[in-house]
Amino acid sequence: PDPGQLTSNSIVRSYRLLNKKPKRVLLNSLLEAKQRYGLNDFLFYKLARTSVQVVYGDTDSNACEITLFGLMVDAGFDARLTYRANRIFVNIYTTEDLFEVPIINTGGRRYANLSCLDGECSGRQRLFILDEHPNPRGRSFGFQLHNWPALGVQATVKEMHFQYHGVQQKMKVTFDRTVVDIMKDYPFIHEYAYLETPLSSTLRNSLLPQLRRYLEPLDERQRIELLVSFTRSAFDYKEDNEYFGHSKPMVPEELFGYNFSDCEDRSALFFALVRDLLNTSMAVVAYDDHLTIAVGTDNIAGDSFTYEGKRYIFCDPTGPKNSSRIGQIPPGYENKNFQIIGTYK
Repeated sequence: PDPGQLTSNSIVRSYRLLNKKPKRVLLNSLLEAKQRYGLNDFLFYKLARTSVQVVYGDTDSNACEITLFGLMVDAGFDARLTYRANRIFVNIYTTEDLFEVPIINTGGRRYANLSCLDGECSGRQRLFILDEHPNPRGRSFGFQLHNWPALGVQATVKEMHFQYHGVQQKMKVTFDRTVVDIMKDYPFIHEYAYLETPLSSTLRNSLLPQLRRYLEPLDERQRIELLVSFTRSAFDYKEDNEYFGHSKPMVPEELFGYNFSDCEDRSALFFALVRDLLNTSMAVVAYDDHLTIAVGTDNIAGDSFTYEGKRYIFCDPTGPKNSSRIGQIPPGYENKNFQIIGTYK
């Protein structure tokens, strides 16, 4: 459609015209890549967007959006087009929690604006919803990363130092920078989803055996102390807004790819380490401005609470920096309310 004259009729005409073009070969190729590389829905969409942008170049961004819309519909999703002024947007139905992404609610469903993930559409701006709705019973689009895709590994070695009960320890850890690259512009999903994300096989095969050797001779309390010592003292602290200029929760791998991390990031890594090395129950504790982890135990003394019949002790993965002490409410939060946003086991 003429970008200066966007109307419902002109967009529908363009969609129907583009829909007649032979895009089945492209769609089949994209779906094959999704399966071959184990892409989740969002990474499949990113591949589709990159492919369509190669086809159109910089000539017609609206044709690009309409074609993407058609591809998502044909792939089985419920998508809607919105528009304003001279721009068209692809919106997709999702049941997952998203933050800092424009959402519209219509027909009892929530649609995330996939064309506005870069933050350029911030603020309340009126959008018109196109009546054309080709797949109203389409499936929900997923953003969570239950498994990492089978893409090329960028093995990167990092020397780590941490203090356990005042004694300096060191190790060399290999992580996958491809995972860090994937997450650079990833939408802001629910905090608990970052904790559920698995370690890459590269990081798992490097970090876990080394930590397991440390843990072998230790008792239950000492094992938790060692893991909390690692997340507290092996990484430098800086809040997201100061470091990135915006909020950026990290999956565990990203702590090794950046120079700084904060409480959400340390909690994600600690959660993964306790899960994969100790297989102990945990509760994710959210204050207004702090995230921490509590570990389920009946045997270790310290500050604790009971949740759903199970006792948990506080094991803050963030600080104090060089302390190995567990069973202590994070300093400054002794009298503050918190909520449990997730549990393991």
